Amino acid sequence: MKNIKLILALLILLCAAGLKADDPKPDSNVNERYVVENVEYNGIDDSKISKTLRENAQRMVGEKYSEQTANDFARQLRNELKGYVVNLRVERGQKPEHVKVVYQMKKIPGFSFSAELPLLVYHSKEGFSGSLEIPIEIHHNVFTFGLVSDADQLLERNAGFRLRYEHRKLGTDAVRFRMDFDSYHQSFNAATKTALIERPDVPDVYRARQNFAPSLSAYPTKDLMLSAGVSFQRLQFQTPELRTLTAYAGTADIRYRKSTEPFAGYKQNVRFMYGLRTATRVLESDFVYTRHSLTADYVLSNGKHLFGAHFLSGYITGTAPLFERFSLGSSVTLRGWNKFDVAPLGGSRAAHGSLEYRYRNLQLFYDVGSVWDPKVSSPAKHGLGFGWASTHFFASLAFPVRHNDVAPVFMIGFRE
Repeated sequence: MKNIKLILALLILLCAAGLKADDPKPDSNVNERYVVENVEYNGIDDSKISKTLRENAQRMVGEKYSEQTANDFARQLRNELKGYVVNLRVERGQKPEHVKVVYQMKKIPGFSFSAELPLLVYHSKEGFSGSLEIPIEIHHNVFTFGLVSDADQLLERNAGFRLRYEHRKLGTDAVRFRMDFDSYHQSFNAATKTALIERPDVPDVYRARQNFAPSLSAYPTKDLMLSAGVSFQRLQFQTPELRTLTAYAGTADIRYRKSTEPFAGYKQNVRFMYGLRTATRVLESDFVYTRHSLTADYVLSNGKHLFGAHFLSGYITGTAPLFERFSLGSSVTLRGWNKFDVAPLGGSRAAHGSLEYRYRNLQLFYDVGSVWDPKVSSPAKHGLGFGWASTHFFASLAFPVRHNDVAPVFMIGFRE
């Protein structure tokens, strides 16, 4: 009798469990009733995430939150971002009944080694420029060795090497310490050497330059970077006799970059950079000067269409060596012009603007700019061109706007 009662009790319990199992399940995730407001990435620069993945993530915006879709995208991020831990977090959005999908990325401690894609530029009037950097990362420490031969940006061709050490977590992820050491041998265009004969106010050419520059950077927000440091540069001159002069300067930089989420199909990108270098007797510098530089970029995109506006300006007081003087006529400024036809000695003042339009990767652009000294005026120059431009590659044909000798300039290169 006792056995029958025990069996009946077990049967009752099993039936109750079965009925409970047949009950409809509640939603597996309460967030799935809300709409995705936007997708954010923390702990990594957005540019390290491929354009394809970023576009995939945007498909979640405006739709009901799906835990499976969000987790699938997290797995895609882990597959692409080797060496990072990716965690998914859902936060309340700014709008009612909306949520934010946040992917938190954290670098896995350890050792990594990689050879970065070399930056290579060919300018049909100025030749090849290129650099190769090899970073070695150990925990929060990054050691970088680089080789460079660059004639694109400055009046001189720099040929030499770079060494850099960076500690990316000085107590917090928002503070970093960095040390740079550069050693170059210089060669100058004949047009620069000839122009110096009539300009005794401009310092002479030099054959070697070394730079040691420690700096401290802070990131108050993911979009803003503030940096301060010193730069100890030594220049070896040959005339009138072999001697070394110094350009010891305090430095400060502000960088801001902001990308807005698409609104009515339009996405905006804003970038602003300001740099200050002050060489002073306080640091026992032979050259005394202050150099201001400012660049601003605005990009508006909508699907296959992109419009960009870019601005650069510079201002120097005092007497600065040639590497500090502004120059226009490169692969990114006054395209179509040879910098030595524009200003073989550069200038202490500069202003440059550029407009571009892209359909997919096809690009049209217009450049205008001038570089001058206070007592030496220079009319504005104009350039027009077209080409192919993507994230890491460009090829273009540009024409200087002038009455005679309108010879096109061909440029091709790989970006960082």
